[in-house]
Amino acid sequence: MWDRAGALNARFLHVLGGRIVASAATVTSGLILLHLLPKRIAREEWAVVVVALQVLAYLSFLDGGFRTLLNREMLRTTDAGERADLARIGQILGTGLTLACLLFGPLLTLAYSLSPSAQLAHLGWGFYAVMGISGGLTFWSGMQLQALVGVDRQGMMSAIQGLGSLVNLGIVLCGLELQGGAWAFAIAQAVQALVQGCVASVALKAVLPGVRLLDCSWPASCRQFVARHWQQAWSVFRMQFVIFLLLSLDVLLAGLLLGEGSELVGLVMVARIATLGRGVLSSFGEALWPRIARGEGSATDLTGRVLAVNAWLFGIAAGLLAGAAPAVLGWFVAKSWTASPLLTGLLAARFLVIGVSSPASYHLIGAGRYPILVRAVSHEVLAAVVLGLAGGWLWGAPGLAAGFLLATGFGTFYVLFAAYASIEGHTAPVRRFAAVWGRALIGAAAAGGVSAFLIANGWTGVASLGAAAAGFLVALALAVALAWLRSPRAIPWKSRLWNGI
Repeated sequence: MWDRAGALNARFLHVLGGRIVASAATVTSGLILLHLLPKRIAREEWAVVVVALQVLAYLSFLDGGFRTLLNREMLRTTDAGERADLARIGQILGTGLTLACLLFGPLLTLAYSLSPSAQLAHLGWGFYAVMGISGGLTFWSGMQLQALVGVDRQGMMSAIQGLGSLVNLGIVLCGLELQGGAWAFAIAQAVQALVQGCVASVALKAVLPGVRLLDCSWPASCRQFVARHWQQAWSVFRMQFVIFLLLSLDVLLAGLLLGEGSELVGLVMVARIATLGRGVLSSFGEALWPRIARGEGSATDLTGRVLAVNAWLFGIAAGLLAGAAPAVLGWFVAKSWTASPLLTGLLAARFLVIGVSSPASYHLIGAGRYPILVRAVSHEVLAAVVLGLAGGWLWGAPGLAAGFLLATGFGTFYVLFAAYASIEGHTAPVRRFAAVWGRALIGAAAAGGVSAFLIANGWTGVASLGAAAAGFLVALALAVALAWLRSPRAIPWKSRLWNGI
């Protein structure tokens, strides 16, 4: 694989490296903030900030799916003039929709301010209005960043995102030091959006000098594109919306259902850690789908390798989340901010199920098979709402998490993998599915078992980090050893590891 598709792998690894660096910046800033939060802000205020950001994330769907569709069309075309026309359509849509987001953002956050959990924080209406405006600015910067994907500048987009994370961290730290509380997050979000949007605009202008960054016109070419592609865009929109619900609905329902502070904060804390981890580990899939969209011949084979690597990584991460996170967060943040081992384990299990299927999902996106994703994930979301609401009503946060975990059986556990295997013509999808999950479970058992054993035997406090590191190293060594044994000996060591992993 490595020898037959060296050029493809080189491009893939270049983009992947950029994604990992940007994600690492986000994770680092997130961990620094988690350590400082108990000393600088009331936990009820922080929970409100996280839920408000989730609410504002719904603004991204106002693009109606056209941004992703435009990117896919721009990646597929080889005509420079057509690519420039498509980029202009993206800027026209982005300008109009940004104005709409600046209006709807404050309305969404002010509506959330009426919920029970928001009432506990005692934040004024001004805070929610500023958060809403920052959501509109974030939409604008997201449109500019996503435009860079269409001109095949994913690495540049990742660098700008990493810069934005560092800007956000600096402003939040200053704001918390000045006793700004939740306001620090609202202002930081707005400034981060402005910095990222402006830098992305300059980068886009460098690639396409003729494109207008703010365009309020509505030419015939734009009307014709919308009329010609609205059905495809609708499929993309539904796909993006149900995937977002899949990844965020548990936190939203928790914010609306759970009035008791510690239970909500514990769930939000683990969900935040899972989101940070998913941002890094999903880099493989995010770097993969443009290769699929371009129709590069070896990209299909690459998905198989990415599935295997991804299974090991998510397995190890889920094991550490379940086995080490309660002790590490209890020392690193505060015990009153951490979830129970039961709740953490349930959230870690769902994190693993969704993570293992993510490369198959990205492959379907690259291949344009949006209806398949929509159907599978919609079934899971509907089941999650029913089971999560019932479980949350009866048993609180653990019941809510258990409901969402059970719902994965309707979509991400096997259905998405089977759909990917079907369109690629794999004759033994169950065997491939079992092989991928075998890697994930071995990694989870090794990382979680070792770290939990050490913590149970006195590795607490700062030593819990050592327990987590030991679990990670043991699981990683096991993955490398198995990969080495599975591959033929008479090939270069890189190929041996890559093919055997």
